[in-house]
Amino acid sequence: MCFSATASFSVAAVTAVIGIAAAREARHPREILLAITPFLFAIQQTIEGLLWLELSGDGTPEYIAALSVAFQVFAKVIWPVYTPLAVFLIEPGPVRRRLLLGIAAVGVVISIDMLISLISDPTTVGIRGHSIDYTIEPTEISWQMFPYLLCTCGALLLSSHRLIRGFGGIIFVGFMVSAYAYYATFISVWCFFTAAASSVLYFYFRTAPNYNSDLYPWSMRR
Repeated sequence: MCFSATASFSVAAVTAVIGIAAAREARHPREILLAITPFLFAIQQTIEGLLWLELSGDGTPEYIAALSVAFQVFAKVIWPVYTPLAVFLIEPGPVRRRLLLGIAAVGVVISIDMLISLISDPTTVGIRGHSIDYTIEPTEISWQMFPYLLCTCGALLLSSHRLIRGFGGIIFVGFMVSAYAYYATFISVWCFFTAAASSVLYFYFRTAPNYNSDLYPWSMRR
């Protein structure tokens, strides 16, 4: 598979439209975080598209470094805490909500640790094959990735909503495939795959019926 600036910008355009459409379908402020997830992925993929252009041309080191950090802030800092919070806000079940809060707490720790790492030890970025490598060294798949997967995939799989669980299952498979087939550059590849898969979220807002929950005074979706 060949990734490029064109691929990143194409996915960004599609997910931006889907994110706007999903946000228009949201019926309560608690649904907004989840609804705009595709739009945030669109921003992330736009950043990577710009990075492709800079790395493929005569980009300045400062601009390349800024784009690299911006992409990694999304991948490593925002998503670990954003994802469980977005699922928590639409979850009606009290047990699942408590578990999601616990996962969000783990996400906060991960995000802080990742942010400190990005600030203290900025990574080198470059093109490896047909993907962008944010380390220029083979990425080591270790147990330390399990907390990250818990916060991103696990939080989605914990949802009581079928389509949200489906999205979590898709991106977990994407993680496994990316880690196996694109070992050195799987962060870039997995984010690309997840951005495309986030289109599934639109169908949650488009098709999920409303129901009245005793837990909330507003209308929620099953």
